[in-house]
Amino acid sequence: MKVLAIVPYHLDFCAGQRFRIELWAKSLASRGIDVQFLSFMDESLAEVFYQKNKSLQKASLLLNYFVKQFARTVTATKPDIIFIYREASLVGPAIIEKIVRRWKIPIVYDIDEPLFVPYVSPTSGRWSKLKFFSKYDELFKLSDCVFAANKAIADYASKFNDNVRIVPMTVDVERYKPNEASINNEKPVIAWVGTRTNQPNVRLVVPAMNELVKEKEFTFRIIADEEMKFDGLDVDFVPWSYNIEVPKLQEAQIGIVPNIKNDWSRWKFFFKTIQFMSLGMPVVATANGTNLEIIEDGVNGFLVDNEKDWYEKLKLLMEQPDLRKKFGENARKTVLQRFDIERQFDFLESQFNEIKKKGVK
Repeated sequence: MKVLAIVPYHLDFCAGQRFRIELWAKSLASRGIDVQFLSFMDESLAEVFYQKNKSLQKASLLLNYFVKQFARTVTATKPDIIFIYREASLVGPAIIEKIVRRWKIPIVYDIDEPLFVPYVSPTSGRWSKLKFFSKYDELFKLSDCVFAANKAIADYASKFNDNVRIVPMTVDVERYKPNEASINNEKPVIAWVGTRTNQPNVRLVVPAMNELVKEKEFTFRIIADEEMKFDGLDVDFVPWSYNIEVPKLQEAQIGIVPNIKNDWSRWKFFFKTIQFMSLGMPVVATANGTNLEIIEDGVNGFLVDNEKDWYEKLKLLMEQPDLRKKFGENARKTVLQRFDIERQFDFLESQFNEIKKKGVK
């Protein structure tokens, strides 16, 4: 079976794309499902796109790349299934996505973010409107099957499509596994991992940490794209890379998932939550989005709502190594039961075979 994956980012760049169709493709290949990628962005565009300002340069480049993606799609060889992750182009209406309908083959649309909720990008500002937020409703209607990362997004997609499957984010539990030696380190490490787009969320927990550091010694490890430092805190900034992420997280004792509550975040699947939990790490997270579905408060982590909560729960976990260990074991069990990538591969193989057999709607 030939699958053409039309994706917005170049390979090994975007976490969502990397942990969904890119990861799936590696396993599906051994099951007779060959995935070929058609990427909108490359490294040259990414270098400019995520910088602030440079609006005219971005606009010119985006138009150029839109034309290139259009041409690649028009001249592509007909596959058995079209797979669209998020969008075919980072800007513009659903023109490219509609072109592939000419083949009259099934289209699978995969969405792991609430892209239908308008937002203002911290790097693109008002140019965010060029994403045409209304196109995502069109993509739901256009597709023969929708893969949604969580129930909230699936419920929304179901307004436009009768064939919606919840396909959550998952982790490779053999790669993301606990390092028992780090559990009882004398000076705990509190970890956060993310990208430049969600780094502003980190500031939410800093006031509580500033109070906590007056009583407890700890290191705040930030694994991300852009360096962050905070006065009074022992911040260990680690530039993100694929090879360094897991070893550096394995050295931590507590994972945090702060997020600012808004129209966007309430729909979110917080992947870092299951990353931490797979590593056998207790998680303290804002009570929002899929954190409410994954974290059982007081069992495998803590859900918090304010500065006082952040202070009290982090302090409790730092003071009680046995509690950290218990929460971490429960967290790992949660991931093994619900978010193990190996279990998902069987489901995906059956879905692709069923979708091909059914054909277009």
